[in-house]
Amino acid sequence: MDKPKPLTLSQMMWRHALRIALPIYIFFVIYIYYSDGGFYVSSFAKTFAGTANFLFAISLSLSSFGYFFNFLDSKVAYRKYCGLLGYYSALIYTILLPIANPERYWYGLRENLFTSDVIFGFASMAIFTGMACISTDRAMLWIGPERWRFFLRFGYLAFFLLVVRAVLNESLPIGSDGIPEMWGTYLANPEGLLPPRLLFSIVAMTVLFFRLSVEFDKWYRKKRTV
Repeated sequence: MDKPKPLTLSQMMWRHALRIALPIYIFFVIYIYYSDGGFYVSSFAKTFAGTANFLFAISLSLSSFGYFFNFLDSKVAYRKYCGLLGYYSALIYTILLPIANPERYWYGLRENLFTSDVIFGFASMAIFTGMACISTDRAMLWIGPERWRFFLRFGYLAFFLLVVRAVLNESLPIGSDGIPEMWGTYLANPEGLLPPRLLFSIVAMTVLFFRLSVEFDKWYRKKRTV
């Protein structure tokens, strides 16, 4: 019997990325089940939203954490694979939205086409789609390494737009303290699990904070050497 061929480096990276993604998905299945008090079609969509959120967070933050913690430098290669798995999860979430909420995202889409929900969600997915399309080595060589890295940084903008989308969707009305009412209600009486969108937004804002801290540290170091 012929021995199985050894895995290529790319195949090994995909396998390791899947090992990261699977526990995240299982975590959100359990989290959303208890958060929603059951499991519905909308809950199924939320599990993929949460999985995408965490995988995007890992992908976008690895370089930031690697900047401050040298032992993470070897893990930066996982950015591509975690990012693509995050994109596929987000794509599944997008497909499930019309099924879970047809009155808003199917036959009612025309009326909601210019809402913050659709506009910011579409813009974020458009950015992530573009990033997925240029994720190959061939695309990097065609575009050029510097411009390639520049375009991939738009992922932070997409993450920021998702935070804005979450805030606006949870903010009818906004309280006097500026906190969206649904989140404000929870923070005033924090019982049970965090609302999913609040959890997703905290993760995204943490990623953005670390990215800004990297840029600030670079600016500060450059200023000191002048």
